[in-house]
Amino acid sequence: MSTSKVTKAKVGDRVRVEYSGQFKDEKAGLQRLGREIFEFTIGSRDVMPGINKGIVGMVEGERKQMTLQPQDAYGEFRPNLIQEISRQRLPSDVVLKIGKRLTTVGQKSGQRRKVRIVELTPTTVVVDGNHPLAGKTVEVEFQLLVHNLPAVQTE
Repeated sequence: MSTSKVTKAKVGDRVRVEYSGQFKDEKAGLQRLGREIFEFTIGSRDVMPGINKGIVGMVEGERKQMTLQPQDAYGEFRPNLIQEISRQRLPSDVVLKIGKRLTTVGQKSGQRRKVRIVELTPTTVVVDGNHPLAGKTVEVEFQLLVHNLPAVQTE
């Protein structure tokens, strides 16, 4: 007979999770997200807020399905993250096409931001800094595979 105690996941624990999801797209219908396995510390900003909340209290092997509203998934769509950039500000060797991801650097802040090209005109490039799934409600299923992984060493 085993005397090991089953522990529930809590904030600060390092875990390994298998995750999959899907969302409804107005144009394309139901879209599935790939299945992946990843590790994170509960409460960190490494995963969607809804997964952080949902994993608390789970035990190894447990599965859960949740509907995550945008604020608990990939965030609300923020119109202020759409910007029009003069083509003259971009390096001439950059190939521009819709959907391409770029890293921009703020002129004043120097902050780096990943953006996606959403429109091209003869003189400008329109980029969107929102996550591609921002503003979408996402159905997720995840399983807690391993609980209490060793902490990640940082230097």
